[in-house]
Amino acid sequence: MTGAGNALIHKLVDGRRLGYAEYGMTEGRPLFYFHGFPGSRLEAALADGAAARLGIRLLALDRPGYGLSDDLPDRRLDDWPVDVAALADALGLKRFDIFGVSGGAPFALACAAAFPERVEFLSLVCPLGPLGAPELYRRLPWLLRLALSVSQRFPDFSKGVGGNLLRLIHRYPEGVLRALLLGAAPQDREVFRDVGVFAAMAQSLREALSQKGRGAVADMAVYHRTWGFPLSALDLPVQLWHGSANLPHCTLHLVPGEGHFSLPLRHMDEILAKHQG
Repeated sequence: MTGAGNALIHKLVDGRRLGYAEYGMTEGRPLFYFHGFPGSRLEAALADGAAARLGIRLLALDRPGYGLSDDLPDRRLDDWPVDVAALADALGLKRFDIFGVSGGAPFALACAAAFPERVEFLSLVCPLGPLGAPELYRRLPWLLRLALSVSQRFPDFSKGVGGNLLRLIHRYPEGVLRALLLGAAPQDREVFRDVGVFAAMAQSLREALSQKGRGAVADMAVYHRTWGFPLSALDLPVQLWHGSANLPHCTLHLVPGEGHFSLPLRHMDEILAKHQG
């Protein structure tokens, strides 16, 4: 492993680089953070203070094709647990918690299904659910629904046009964020008025798309496929913030008056407190 601060690298057995960052307390309870769509390890910087206060070692990973992590062509959902387990082994972590936000939730659930003996507690925040459920699909932000629909119906077209669009977003993330917030919930617009929050999310978005959007394109393909495991089979404690799911040991936290972005930003201490040892 090489690097420092928010630019750490683990070399996988197949030669790929897995990029990650550490936040919070170095000797704290280990918690893997899986970023949203599109996102990067830098997204977790906004949870650094809460993690430090609560004694949590927050390990934020870039998925393949995002940030510092090398692309993995034609990757599938079940490829991700292999990478996570490899990093956990390298860090000497036998057991740990997982935090999946938005588009990172399917990847968090895949890890919980792949090695339940290692995952002690799972948090899903504003999670993306199975897209086969029409009622869940309709609740997605309109821009994400459009992107997913085009990528499914016209895959070749979406790769060309989508790739160019993602490269444009990489060059001008601040402008894109401002445009997206025009149609966002009032609560989300309010939290983004904080200059520090806006700058952190813009930086994460720029980093996310630094590889010409390969990670985002791959994620869209992953989201459309079946997950390969039933949610009802997961036998571990789960806390779900903002939404519902068919998870047998799930505690649902509905937070009135909060939006997709404002919920994790305003309630990070409360969310991470569930992971305290």
